[in-house]
Formats: sequence, structure tokens, C-alpha cells
Amino acid sequence: MNNNLSNVEISVQELKLLVNTLTKSVALSLRKRYTWLGVIAGFLIGSCLTFAIISLTWKQTERITTTTQTLLEKSRETLSEVKQINSKISQLAHTPHALNEKKQTDSQMSASTDVQKTKVSEPQNTIQPGRYTVYVHYTKKKNKKLMERFSAFLTHNGFKVNGIQKVNYHNQDVRYFHDEDKEGALVLKKYLTGFIPPISSINNADMKIINLSRKYPNAQRGALELWLNLN
Repeated sequence: MNNNLSNVEISVQELKLLVNTLTKSVALSLRKRYTWLGVIAGFLIGSCLTFAIISLTWKQTERITTTTQTLLEKSRETLSEVKQINSKISQLAHTPHALNEKKQTDSQMSASTDVQKTKVSEPQNTIQPGRYTVYVHYTKKKNKKLMERFSAFLTHNGFKVNGIQKVNYHNQDVRYFHDEDKEGALVLKKYLTGFIPPISSINNADMKIINLSRKYPNAQRGALELWLNLN
């Protein structure tokens, strides 16, 4: 009986020892497993972080590269614009000189043309006697004797005077009917403004020269008409 109890106690002790040993073994195994899991998890986390850092760095590098290219393109465009501006400035610098030369040339040409026109249009002081026939018209009776004296003056200077007539007219002009008779009209105007200087109504600028060649193509050649409205 005692032997049986002793064997049972030994078996219980062995069982406890076995359980403790198994427990320690399992705990150690679990610790090792957790350690490996931690190592693996740390490796995975580190890999992910490294990949994320590399990705961010690559994106930033791409952005920097793109920005650099954009700046280079803008710099090239700016340089091209500066060159164009310099070219325009150079052209503008030469333009005033060219304009001055052109103005001087135009002025010389204009002056030369004006001189030529003056020489052509300036009436001569003498005409061929009997070439022009003048018809005198005046507006006021008191000026009849003045017109008679002026007619005698014209006759003395080569004109033929064919009548003096009083009319109702409000302007002052010399009329001619053929292009070749314009010179005679200019001489007649010159004689008139020189013969009657005291009369205020005779103004060289107001005295018109009228060409009626188109309106009266069949008129007498050499015929001139003088129309005066004297005070």
C-alpha cells in the first residue's frame, strides 16, 4: 500500500516537471517566433520606408529637372527678346539720320520745284503787242474815268481794249478762254494791282484767275475779260 502511494507521488512530481519543461520550451519557442516576426516586420517596415523615401526623392528630382528645363527655356526666350530689342534700337538709332537726310532731300526737291513753278507761272512784264484783247467790266459809275485811264494804260502796254461796260457784279477776277492765254491773264492782273494801289478793294490774293476753256471752247483766242467791283 505504501509502495503504491510512493509511486503515485513520484509520477505526480515527474508530471509536474514535464509540464514545467514543456511550458518553458513553449515559452522559449514563442519568444523566438515573436523575435523573428519582429525582425521580419522591422525589415518590411524599413523596406517600405526606404521605398517611400526613394520615391519622394525621385519625384523631387523630376520636379527640379522640369523646373530647371523651364527656367532654361525662359532664359533662352528672354535672351532672344533682348537681341530683338537691341536690333530694333539699332534700327531706330539709324532712322532719325535717314529721316533727316530724306527731309533735307525733300526740302531741296520742294524748293527746286517751287522755283521752277515760280519761273513758269511768273508773268513777264511785256507781251506781244496786239495778242490779247481785253473786255473791261466795272460796277460803279464813279469808277468809269478810272477804268478809261486804265484802258489807255493797257493799250500803251500792248493790249487791245474792246469796250468798257458797267455791270452788276460782286467779285473781282480775270477770265481767259484758252490755256495758252493764261500768261496774258497773269500780266493783266499784275498791271491792275500795280495801277490801282490806293483802292482797298483791289487785293492781289482776292483777284482770281478763272479758266473758262472747257465751258467756252470756241471762244475767241486771246480774249480776256476783266471784272471789277471797286469801292
